[in-house]
Amino acid sequence: MKLFDSLTHVTRDGSWCGERRYDATLARLLQDMDEADVYRACLVAIADYVDNEVIIESARAHPERFVPIAGLNPRTLPTLRRVEAVVAELAAQGFAGIKLHPRLNGYDPLDAKCIAVFDAAAEHGLVILLDTLFRRRGLATTNAPDTIDYIANACPDTRILLLHAAGPSMLDLFEIVRANPNLMLDFSFTLMRYAGSRLDDDMRYLFSTTDQLITIGSDFPEYPPARILERFALLSEGIEAHRVENIMYRNLERLFAGYRVPV
Repeated sequence: MKLFDSLTHVTRDGSWCGERRYDATLARLLQDMDEADVYRACLVAIADYVDNEVIIESARAHPERFVPIAGLNPRTLPTLRRVEAVVAELAAQGFAGIKLHPRLNGYDPLDAKCIAVFDAAAEHGLVILLDTLFRRRGLATTNAPDTIDYIANACPDTRILLLHAAGPSMLDLFEIVRANPNLMLDFSFTLMRYAGSRLDDDMRYLFSTTDQLITIGSDFPEYPPARILERFALLSEGIEAHRVENIMYRNLERLFAGYRVPV
């Protein structure tokens, strides 16, 4: 069955986070997508790690395959007004959304500049892809569900894809997503990271009951799409076909309905 991959990355030189452990080239991603019948993917930048330029260039070269998502680190911007201006610039460049990664970029997701990104994204019709694994050494944060609950209520018009579903806090986060129509859970990385743990049962439960609020992805180059599909097939065994289709591609089609890459 076809997949709309929620999370992929490429780099110009193929390195990943400064290392050569993975092949992060566009050619390798396209090869892996073809082998796994991935017909479309969110192609996602990460501020300071994956350049926006290579993402938008790749999407323009393959407009039917990719939905380009810009990376932004609000911590580096001097004022709230500048935050708003940069979001407007990204929308004008043709990005469909913005990736926020508080852990890698070292900021509190409740910082005023970060909240300003959510507000500006709604104004310009952009989707926020928020990495929900906030914990990092040297910067304490509130637990992920409480943080996201605050953001959802402070920015009720912003569409947010919650990457990695907050890991072990996924059930608590699920209750917040149910109460907020602009939130969606993503299980990229989490599918593999917690394999064999008690979270397998939690994921099976969510897949079988909350299919209209869930997406999956590979987090390429961390994992090839084929491995994600094998893992999802195991966890979704016995679940009705229409629920599986929602999770694999229909929900993302709905989230990005009407978007086209400018060429």
